[in-house]
Amino acid sequence: MTTRRKGSGSVVVKTDNRVLMQANALTQAKNDLSRDQQRVLVMCLDNIARSGWPKDGVFRIDHEEYMHVFNIGEQEAREDILRAMKNFRGKELTLYETWDQVDEPVVRDMVWVTSRWTSEKRGIYQIKLNSDLREFMEPLAHDHQFTAYRLGQISKTPSKYSMRLLQALSQFRDTGMFAIRIDVLKERWSLPDSYEKFSLLKSRVLEPSMRDVRKIPEFSTLTMETRKEKTTGKITSVLFQFTPFTHDKRND
Repeated sequence: MTTRRKGSGSVVVKTDNRVLMQANALTQAKNDLSRDQQRVLVMCLDNIARSGWPKDGVFRIDHEEYMHVFNIGEQEAREDILRAMKNFRGKELTLYETWDQVDEPVVRDMVWVTSRWTSEKRGIYQIKLNSDLREFMEPLAHDHQFTAYRLGQISKTPSKYSMRLLQALSQFRDTGMFAIRIDVLKERWSLPDSYEKFSLLKSRVLEPSMRDVRKIPEFSTLTMETRKEKTTGKITSVLFQFTPFTHDKRND
């Protein structure tokens, strides 16, 4: 729950239980968004959850709401949003689509944002998302399977990698098991070549992300196992496990 203060009083704004949804294809997409950019997209998903996709496709990012959702100060919130919007220029994501039931995926690249408006003095922060993203961010209106997680969960993940891990795990919340090849994970998360050694990937990315995600009650039992190639002994995949759970139908 978030408390937003206005003047001498305060307004209690419930955010923890709001369910955000994004297509599994978006969860599995390749992107190199920063933590701040992912947070801006989270605010857009929250907007969609509450009132649908805007008619003009323009999302207005409220820095006061941002600061309360992510529990940071006003100046930091403004700086986060400005930095995120500035760096959206030229940013793309890569989707892997299946056409005609053929195993070989079709690679689809698209930009995230087509327009940005900012005025720090006036408190204006607006972005127009690529309309091609709509089908992956608007549940029920399109024929996709969707990943669901709560705003109160994603707001507690402090890094871009822990955000990606939470989203990936949420796709498998009904089974409590998520297995992925190391090469696929590195591609989806746009990890640099410096993480070629698994020991470094584990210590710098996976373990810190797991510690962050374990702080969320639904994922407190999270563990990770490795799988090795029989002939070389090289670690080729990881298996994450946690106690399965489901979201109730509340969307406060």
